[in-house]
Amino acid sequence: MRFSKIYFILAFLISVKLFATAQAPDYLIIGKDTLSIQSNPLQEYFEAHPIPKNLITIISSGNWRGYIAYFQFLDGKLVVENIYKEEAKENDKAQTDFVLTSIYKEVFGDNKNFECNFYSGLLICPSGKMLQYVHMGYSSLFENYTLIELKDGINIKSKKITGEEFMDFKKKYFKYYKKTDEYKQKAKEFKEMTADQDKVLNELMSEKSNNNKENKYLKQKEADYKADKQVESFMFIFLNDYMKTIEIPLN
Repeated sequence: MRFSKIYFILAFLISVKLFATAQAPDYLIIGKDTLSIQSNPLQEYFEAHPIPKNLITIISSGNWRGYIAYFQFLDGKLVVENIYKEEAKENDKAQTDFVLTSIYKEVFGDNKNFECNFYSGLLICPSGKMLQYVHMGYSSLFENYTLIELKDGINIKSKKITGEEFMDFKKKYFKYYKKTDEYKQKAKEFKEMTADQDKVLNELMSEKSNNNKENKYLKQKEADYKADKQVESFMFIFLNDYMKTIEIPLN
């Protein structure tokens, strides 16, 4: 029984490590520049219209989506310029090369420049020197940022800021976000996701403890407080999609 608990915890820790790995971004083409995007505009679309089954055969911890999309603006509208999957191919030296192969037609058919009129939010495009690497999602900090606000896929406004200004913006936006129902729901889901693992860890710890005088109520309150803080820290570091506008909402 004890061995199975430890095995369960190890499996969970491995899954968290994969989930927290830095991700390969999508890209935005603006003139001669190609900017990475710290968000994924097609995510919502693919939740409602899944990519054809078995089309993507390689999914890595560094690209949980399985695809890389390129976007551009046409007449102020965000459109998909192309979308790729990664494939493994053997080269002349019998070594494996990983190459990008377009899957645009399989996903969007003959509809060129697929319009993203379903997307409202903020495109966060870092540029310049990386100031701080964070091995989690799109959490690394860069020298400069371009923020582009979209409403129903249309470019509403944009703003250029420094990395320091971006961190200040993110902190203030997160302070607002914590008051929303969306935050409460996501925090609840994350806590529920980790509840079983926490239970196993607590059981293991209690097996080692001979202190029968501990206050279980206070212990539970302390555990709840720590869990809330851990969820808060994780969501601040890992998430970017809660920042939907350039102007931070007042309420």
